[in-house]
Amino acid sequence: MKTTKNKKRFALARTLTVTLCLTIALLALPAYAATNELVGSAESHSIEKYDSNGNWIKTFASTGPYYTVGFAASPITGDVFVSTFTATILRYTKTGASFGPKGAYWNTFNMSALVGVNPPQALLFDSSGNLYLATNYGEDGYVVEIFEYSAKELLKKTPVPVGPPITTTIEQGGQMAWDAFGDLCIASWYAPQTVQCFNPSTGALVFDYAAEIQAQHIQPDGLAFNSDNILTVASLFTGEVYTEAAARVGPMKLLATGNIQPAQVGFLAVDSSGNLYLPEWHNVAARYGGQPPDYCTYYSCQDYDTTSDIVYKIDPTKGAITNFISNHLWGPYQMIFVSF
Repeated sequence: MKTTKNKKRFALARTLTVTLCLTIALLALPAYAATNELVGSAESHSIEKYDSNGNWIKTFASTGPYYTVGFAASPITGDVFVSTFTATILRYTKTGASFGPKGAYWNTFNMSALVGVNPPQALLFDSSGNLYLATNYGEDGYVVEIFEYSAKELLKKTPVPVGPPITTTIEQGGQMAWDAFGDLCIASWYAPQTVQCFNPSTGALVFDYAAEIQAQHIQPDGLAFNSDNILTVASLFTGEVYTEAAARVGPMKLLATGNIQPAQVGFLAVDSSGNLYLPEWHNVAARYGGQPPDYCTYYSCQDYDTTSDIVYKIDPTKGAITNFISNHLWGPYQMIFVSF
């Protein structure tokens, strides 16, 4: 069991961090014919839908009592999968309807038998529609593990993972992304501060970016790779985005800095033109470290700060930052592109 001290530290760091989960593509995800975006809104327990210009369309789906963390859409079916900072993974069709006949599979994808109370957080699909899920904690007896679910299993009421999980040695998991070689990479913002890449078939560690990342004191939560295998990372607490000068050599160069107040940033996303997108959750420390009525937990948030959070758009060459989404969003952990 975690100590009380560690629980408090991670509660703040998790919403002074979690994996505000936002995903990347050209820099590491399947290339969707991106016409719209889905963004998780943790405080409102919802997923919000926006058009290609960042204009709000509608609430795509409610997540009921659950707090949205990471999520991903299948490149085969369009089904949307959401981690909740519990062992339950939520599923929706591409229309936003709950999964299964008459929505019967609302919370049947439960990983507690595999992970106990170590919640799955980051989600990532491969081009064949297989889903990878990474757990959050990797210390105090916990292990950050990456489980694979086949596309066929994901159609079932209670899917079962493929073989044993990939076992990492990191202490806090962040975003996952594919590099240009087809390796499965995961960010580690806590200890060690790094990005580690694994062979998805064997589970073997194939590359570790610790030397590059620690030289700049980066705490990477979001990450992405371009077609030349250049790594880009977002530093959780500073809002800084760094990119490599040379693939797997570095050094990491500062590309942009978000409008970081007391805030935290999450996972990166990238469009077909290579533009980066970074969510920012403002005033996190005050909300999660304050007193009622301005106080949040992972499952509810009672505060009167109704100001929308922001998803920034970042030019990958010049580092120029503009506001892409700035409405109907409270507590964004991740944004993904969809073609529906």
